[in-house]
Amino acid sequence: MTSPQPDVTPATGHELSLVLPAYNSSAYIGRNVRRALDFLAAEGIAGEIIVADDGSTDGTAAAVPMADNVRVLRLPHRGKGGALRAGMQAAQGEICAFTDADLPYGLQPLPVAMRWIRDRRYHAVVGDRTLPGATYESHGQTRAVLSGMASFVFRTIVTGGIYDTQCGLKAFRGDVARELFTIARVDGFAIDVEILYLMLKYRLDIKRLPVQLESTGPSSVRVVRDSARAVRDVASIRANWARGRYRSPYLEQVLRADLEFEAQVAAGR
Repeated sequence: MTSPQPDVTPATGHELSLVLPAYNSSAYIGRNVRRALDFLAAEGIAGEIIVADDGSTDGTAAAVPMADNVRVLRLPHRGKGGALRAGMQAAQGEICAFTDADLPYGLQPLPVAMRWIRDRRYHAVVGDRTLPGATYESHGQTRAVLSGMASFVFRTIVTGGIYDTQCGLKAFRGDVARELFTIARVDGFAIDVEILYLMLKYRLDIKRLPVQLESTGPSSVRVVRDSARAVRDVASIRANWARGRYRSPYLEQVLRADLEFEAQVAAGR
């Protein structure tokens, strides 16, 4: 008897949950949420937008436009990882994605990512600025330093051919996203590294997608402080795995079910 396929159908009918982690983003969060709402409507996507406000002090939460499919999570300031973990655990979509609140890569990659997850059965689609067809020019030393450092450290602790860990656009099968961000522990910018590490450890299928930079907002990164914190966080990831702190029977079941499905397809059943 085969293992049951995990239930990935959302109770809400949302095809997509888009999480926007935001910190002191009042200058543009309202405009970008409206832009995302218009995009979902134009694409015919039944979706929700979740703004995970990471303890902003500039009125970010109040600047988010009210709509039936928009939610704001008012959180204590913990960092990008803390905001993403809260947002993804609250998300109810069949597919869950996140991108930076300044929408640096636009929204056009989202329907493509959704097709790869639905039709090709990938567990995740991640933006990658190093692929042919991608266009990216760093408009800030802080982002360039942190991104380069994180990618180097990631390649040091695990292999897998993923060189761009910090691209701020990633999409996941909904049930996989909720489980990954439940067992994740990192509060800071190294959350991207942690999530990729966990997906590789659980042998989940990842599709890399080239992205084009459209815009950049002001960065909240402080190079020295946040780089040091990211190094500590990345170092803790491997230790947490060794100590069994990322144990997930659900993700093990996801892998078993998918392997059995592929075997049945290969056998012509």
